[in-house]
Amino acid sequence: MTIELVFLLFALVVVAAYTVQTATGFGAMLVCVTFGAQLIGLEEVIRLVVPLSFLQTGYIAIRDRDSIDWGLLLKRVLPLMSLGMGFAFFLLTKVGGPWLGLAFGIMVLLLSSRDLYHLRFATEGLDKPISKAASSAAVFGAGVVHGIYASGGPMLVYAIGREGLTKKVFRSTLSMLWILLNVILVTRFVLAGDYDQEVALDVLLLIPTVPIGIVLGEWVHHKVDERTFKVAVLVLLMAAAISLIVRYSAQLL
Repeated sequence: MTIELVFLLFALVVVAAYTVQTATGFGAMLVCVTFGAQLIGLEEVIRLVVPLSFLQTGYIAIRDRDSIDWGLLLKRVLPLMSLGMGFAFFLLTKVGGPWLGLAFGIMVLLLSSRDLYHLRFATEGLDKPISKAASSAAVFGAGVVHGIYASGGPMLVYAIGREGLTKKVFRSTLSMLWILLNVILVTRFVLAGDYDQEVALDVLLLIPTVPIGIVLGEWVHHKVDERTFKVAVLVLLMAAAISLIVRYSAQLL
């Protein structure tokens, strides 16, 4: 895929993804996978973007290492998400191809619709804690989603985003979590022989897209109304999700 029009378009997707994450706190992985799957295979997108995530998460985890909530991370979140990822790896041996793309499109459409509704209409109840059982189920589900799509962030935020953590503790703890989980994903890819010389070169060529996206995101954060920008991103995600649903549904017919 190296140095082709598709690769250049995918690089722009990665730039846009980290622009969005820097400007709004949105998950860059979700944006990368949703829009990247319009250009190349879902599995190829994940192989390329997971190594890139270490650039940003590593920076945050090192800079704010004193704010990491190791108790929450090691006693609760990491074990449940690891179990979820293990289940996801099992599912990947049974289900693949169009079914994964269709399921991902539906998931993104539902999550984006929910977030858009909350952003536009909901004013109460968004900070209400959920039950321990529901939270644990959501963390496990986040692990399943992360194991398949490397995009477990939205479900994890739903699970632990209402527990009174400060923004700094929340971000640094999640950054450390993604590092640990993505090490597992990359190791799995390596053992499966997914990283040949061409793929490795593609990853290296994509590295500059992350700092470019961060710089653009800082500009957007200061120049564009954050709420309006979030609405625009959610609408685009919904449109892209519908496109994925239509495309993968057609492949199943």
